[in-house]
Amino acid sequence: MGADRPGSKSTNGVPLRDCAGRRRRQCGAGRPRVECMADIDVAQVADAEVAELVRAEVDFRWPEGVAGLDEVARYGLVPFGKMMGPWLLIRSSLAVGGEIRPVLPAAVAVECIQVGAMMHDDIIDGDPQRRGKPAAHAVFGTPTAVVGGDGLFFHGFAALSECGKAGVPAARVGRALTVLSEAGLRIGSAAVEEIRMGRTICSVEKYLAMIKDKSGALLWMACGVGATLAGADESSVAALRRYSDLLGIGYQIRDDMMAYDGTRAGKPNVSDVRNGRPTLPVLLAHRRAPRDRQRVIERLLADTASPAEERHDAMAELVHEFDGIRSAREMSHRYVRMAAMALNDLPPTEHRTALIELTVPGRLV
Repeated sequence: MGADRPGSKSTNGVPLRDCAGRRRRQCGAGRPRVECMADIDVAQVADAEVAELVRAEVDFRWPEGVAGLDEVARYGLVPFGKMMGPWLLIRSSLAVGGEIRPVLPAAVAVECIQVGAMMHDDIIDGDPQRRGKPAAHAVFGTPTAVVGGDGLFFHGFAALSECGKAGVPAARVGRALTVLSEAGLRIGSAAVEEIRMGRTICSVEKYLAMIKDKSGALLWMACGVGATLAGADESSVAALRRYSDLLGIGYQIRDDMMAYDGTRAGKPNVSDVRNGRPTLPVLLAHRRAPRDRQRVIERLLADTASPAEERHDAMAELVHEFDGIRSAREMSHRYVRMAAMALNDLPPTEHRTALIELTVPGRLV
């Protein structure tokens, strides 16, 4: 990581294609164009131009054939998922008057840190798949996957520090490192809380507070770093924090629903039940169920002996019987509507519009 690359004129708004073309030529230099990561997969959140920029940057840093720790890092990064973190970082920066080129290393940084966290999550949850392929621990073994996740964290901090070489004032880079670190600590605290909540029923309010720090902080990491690097004022930073926290809650609720609504999410749909996680559809169904059916839900969460598939099927039946999916969907939509309203304090630009469009049902929720 960190090799010097030819500079390019900074871009803002529409000329994304120009910057993408420059990075594409760099990543293709000296080898067939088909090997570039931009050809491998299709992003689900990032628009094509932002996706290509980030993919080309990652391909430059971790080309095909890397070995050792870099091999584990590339395996985790490719293929990309929704690419939500890099997209949010770039759009947040542009929405407060920033430019793309100086924050591109930071976009890679948040992807590294988020993928490293997923590697560790898969080990904690015992999930054998991620993004539709075997999880890193299933391929490299648990010890190597732990070290690989750690390595991605350090790759992320190193990438963020490169923004200084790209023209971002040192003070802004320092503040962005603080945002990144504090968001990571929020996520870690929420992860501990989630583990301790396992196998039991908790209140809906307690659950929502946990996912605000689990998923809201994950999105804030991207929005906050992007805005800080761009020199956003306090009002804009606060607006993006409200937006990311609310959007994160809505997004996590949608993720919870995937275990029960038939969506293929790239990981086993039995994971939450196998690990006794009281997700929102389960909590809402439990709140509506009569006491005898509540006891069944509680036993299914506490059960560690019955086959996970059987427990999942029984829980799914109860979730649907007591309207957990519909109620969770309505709550998710309510949170993303509030997220959109939180952006009213940003200047009206195409980039604010793009951030708002992410809250439209059918995108993330």
